[in-house]
Amino acid sequence: MSRQQGYKRKRRQVRRARLFERSFHSEERVIFIKSLPCEVTGKVTTTPCSSPVVNAHMKSRGAGGTYRDIVPLSWEVHLDFDSMGALEFERRWGRTKQSIRDRAPHYQRLWEEQG
Repeated sequence: MSRQQGYKRKRRQVRRARLFERSFHSEERVIFIKSLPCEVTGKVTTTPCSSPVVNAHMKSRGAGGTYRDIVPLSWEVHLDFDSMGALEFERRWGRTKQSIRDRAPHYQRLWEEQG
């Protein structure tokens, strides 16, 4: 590997680490969110085979979303949140998308209190 390739690899690693920190804060915070019940269903990940709870950004990262915009959602709810229209989502899950987005500050406070 040339010196230039090594330099590019290092820059890429640093950039990736900064992006992860801005998007998720830390590995500890990712694990913390995954340990919480899904905001919509209330289910907790109990086994690796069950639908896992994921860190769902309520404001997309491309639109400037950060770790402060994360809500724990089951994988199924997260997929529906991203792919369904607002009315269809509300009919299926009994919650508006906005009511879920509004919960992001609650999870940020939980993180700050436990840390």
